[in-house]
Amino acid sequence: MKIFLIVFLGICILSGCRASETKYGDVRAAREFYSQPVVDQKKKFRQLSLKDQLNAFFFGNQVRHPPALYLAQCFALNGASAVELLHARLSEDNDDLTVRDIAMLLATIDAMNKYDVAGDPELMALLKQQIMRMHDDGWRDTAERKMNGIGKERSEVASRAPECG
Repeated sequence: MKIFLIVFLGICILSGCRASETKYGDVRAAREFYSQPVVDQKKKFRQLSLKDQLNAFFFGNQVRHPPALYLAQCFALNGASAVELLHARLSEDNDDLTVRDIAMLLATIDAMNKYDVAGDPELMALLKQQIMRMHDDGWRDTAERKMNGIGKERSEVASRAPECG
């Protein structure tokens, strides 16, 4: 047993084990990001690449508590490019929390008038399909409510988020 542990540790050291890499990206970077005050998080969030913004958002809502729902508006400012990434991610990921969070982001993007999500029938059909595949009834209900609000909760005032850098 001791030999196995020594060999394992040696391999990790030599290969630079990336235990901090997850589906959310680099966990250390995410923890460092969330260790900042919320005001600084909002300012720095949009300086991240779009993919890193999405990973940080997922980490902040699926791993961290309390959830970082306040970053949804910052992500939504990316408009059509954000929708393109969410569409691709929705096609790949089927876990309940990711589908729930994508539904929330799409609803926020639509509500902020950054993209007409309701007017994209292919995206709406994919979202509905993924929501129907969710296993957890509570998260499915949450995602359905978000989806059903798309196209109905738009606001010109909400289209601005100056605190997001």
